[in-house]
Amino acid sequence: MEMKQKLSPISAKERIEALDILRGFALLGIILANIVWFLYPVYMQEDPSFNNEWTSFWNQADYLVKDLLAMFIDGKFVMLFSMLFGFGMVIMHERTVAKQLNFWSIYSRRLIALFIFGCIHAYFIWFGDILTDYAILGLLLLLMHKLKPNAMLIISVALYSLLFGLLTLGALSTDPTMTMTMSEDNRQLMQATIDAHQNGTIQELLDANLMERFFYTMRNGLYVLYLGNPLLYIFTNLPFLLMFLFGAAVAKKKWIHRFQELRKGFFITWLITLILGGTLSWILPFVLDNPSATPLIQYMSSPLLTIFYAISLLFIYQTLQGKKVLQWLAYPGRMAFTNYISQSVICTFLFGPFAFGVYGKLHLTTAILIAIVIFVLQIILSKLWLSKFRFGPLEYIWRSFTYLGIKDKSK
Repeated sequence: MEMKQKLSPISAKERIEALDILRGFALLGIILANIVWFLYPVYMQEDPSFNNEWTSFWNQADYLVKDLLAMFIDGKFVMLFSMLFGFGMVIMHERTVAKQLNFWSIYSRRLIALFIFGCIHAYFIWFGDILTDYAILGLLLLLMHKLKPNAMLIISVALYSLLFGLLTLGALSTDPTMTMTMSEDNRQLMQATIDAHQNGTIQELLDANLMERFFYTMRNGLYVLYLGNPLLYIFTNLPFLLMFLFGAAVAKKKWIHRFQELRKGFFITWLITLILGGTLSWILPFVLDNPSATPLIQYMSSPLLTIFYAISLLFIYQTLQGKKVLQWLAYPGRMAFTNYISQSVICTFLFGPFAFGVYGKLHLTTAILIAIVIFVLQIILSKLWLSKFRFGPLEYIWRSFTYLGIKDKSK
């Protein structure tokens, strides 16, 4: 009888470079999408126009950038992370099966570690953490990991159809003349949070972040899950789940491995997602001229534009010059976990009272430039780190807990 082999993390030679590039690209989109929430409290979500006393110094360029973020960035790159999360699960499953190991125990440990990291991130660094949601929804993905790829695709499309229907219903029921205003309680919390981030102590920052996290979980469904209502939580997070399944199906079908063989199919999918996603996010909101419905309509486009962006990068990657440029994204992509957390740490520190104290004071255009500089530094630092070590520091801890067998992190 063959002895079971010890499973270790995937080696550099075994990695699919295109996936690391997609992860790096997702990281760029994530910091661009999150930068405004590193600068302003979560309560600003009650006034999506960002036209209030806290942004009275914004100019036309700032509001133009905000509109461009909504059209091209917001919601799209977290979906790309979600798709890659599902893809990664399949790769891990295939490797555990090949080595005759227990996938359930290995992947469960991975999710437990992810949840712990997520809680630390959410409650001690920045309220907008997604790792806890990935860990919880990852349990559903684990339950469905043996499904055939076609079944995963069908469920993914069905979930998107459900999401589309719910968001369409919500958009149609909105009043075009209605303006969203912040409640008086949240206005007070808004100012208190800004004060804490500009002049507060560590304890005041932690208290403010805890209140923001509570507000955030009330809106993303996590709070109702704590209260024992998992169905509402799943409905709220349908986009994540459907992209998990879509990414898992893509991995099982080896579509990225067979890109050249399936080039025509990729192009057709690219064109369809461009037309449908572009219409929803870039055209329809302005045709309808309903500010209350615009965020819902643009959110519908997120899964479609995520696929469009991913395929666009894969096509560019096939060209000689494109590959040379995109390979730089692979460095932060190989350390995506570390870089995702470090974006929160860097921005929370830089904008807070112990550095520049510019929380709530920067123009959005300036903040975007800072975000780009941070990402460029992450590329450089990731390249330097990976020249000496196989994994990023947080990846090493995460993988050590998952595999329980890494003895040396150096090359």
